[in-house]
Amino acid sequence: MTEFLPIGGLGPQIDEAASAETEPPSEPISLGEHENIGPFPVSQADAEFLEGMEERFETAPLDVSFGSDGQVTLSSGSFVGVLTLPSGVRVEVTPKRTVTRLLWALRYAFDTPVDSFDLETDFTSASSFFDAIGILFRAELHSVLSQGLHRDYVPTSSIEQRVKGRIDVQRQLQRPSPVTTDFAVDYEEFTADNTLNQAVLAALRVLITLVSDDELTGQLRAQEQQLREFASVEPVQPAVVRRIELSRLNDHYATLLELATLVLEREFFEDIRAGSQRSLALFVNMNTVFERIVERAFRALAQDRADLRVDGQASIPNLVNGPHSVSMRPDVLVRTTDGRPVLVADAKWKTSHDSPSSSDVYQLTSYILSLEVPGVLVYPGGSVEIPPSTVDGHSLHSFAVPTDSDASSYDDYVQDLEGSVNRLFEQVIAESSDPYR
Repeated sequence: MTEFLPIGGLGPQIDEAASAETEPPSEPISLGEHENIGPFPVSQADAEFLEGMEERFETAPLDVSFGSDGQVTLSSGSFVGVLTLPSGVRVEVTPKRTVTRLLWALRYAFDTPVDSFDLETDFTSASSFFDAIGILFRAELHSVLSQGLHRDYVPTSSIEQRVKGRIDVQRQLQRPSPVTTDFAVDYEEFTADNTLNQAVLAALRVLITLVSDDELTGQLRAQEQQLREFASVEPVQPAVVRRIELSRLNDHYATLLELATLVLEREFFEDIRAGSQRSLALFVNMNTVFERIVERAFRALAQDRADLRVDGQASIPNLVNGPHSVSMRPDVLVRTTDGRPVLVADAKWKTSHDSPSSSDVYQLTSYILSLEVPGVLVYPGGSVEIPPSTVDGHSLHSFAVPTDSDASSYDDYVQDLEGSVNRLFEQVIAESSDPYR
């Protein structure tokens, strides 16, 4: 399963009285990527929640600093999403500069067939972020249900009228009647009520409480009813979800399982009661989303050219010779069908006020020298590009794919993304000292 690096969780019960002590600079508090806001006063409950984020999450979605007066400053990074403090104050981190339509970017990254839902998909509020995730989840679950739920052998203990599997001797001896007409047995049941489907159902139940669009809520509830005919409601532990491995028999769950993991991460299952308000956090790492966008755009390039193939996260072994050899993984490696490298690319999620780092260039340079091909640093739309240069006779370019496209439809958005990568490839190859033919 492709690593998505999502985080999500539920925090302490919201204290309505605490909201008077927190004075946010705006409601909701809104930050773009790599921005900061504050300082501003917060309640004790909010301060404790913010201080505990690093322990609660594997990667904290926000940097939190406190001044000597106890006021807090929040700084965003590459995560976008929503955080609700115990006081009820919401913090939204939005891709203001680099993505015009979050749903379109996520849809393209996940390659999800959203084909019949018309919602405003600008990320302008917390609800639209949850709705975007909900739309993707609904589409992927519809696809899974259409292809069939995965069934698996599940260990089962029950009382049966006839011997099935093996008798549980200890339980059988505890049966109330000395001459029993039924049997305590253990056996393997081939059923759809397994951990995979229980995890999907648990994530679906969480999303229903988060989305705001009534039509979307109704569609998700209908899917919940359909799924509950086959899977039971169980408190699926996140560690168990992360251990689920897919095979060729259930690989049609791949994207749905990623989305379910995104929603289920952390303590979501502790108390999901109707009407219960709890602080929450749901974020996605745009670094990883952007890597997927770039890889898919290059794969579309290769689909139009019978003599090319694209490897995502391809391994370059023995980058440094000697006893301590190093292997590295560029985001995209374009090869001919006979395996000859043609171009290497690395995706870097930057905003318009970020300067390309020297480490970005050094990393790509190592790929160029190792493979002896041109290299490209790929940035999102609206970011700063660097002038082209040459490394040992091979060109080094930077390029921004139009994730900030003003396209009027999703199809036009895709055409802008893939068309820009196609033009980039043509330009780099035309300037190459060993042009691809």
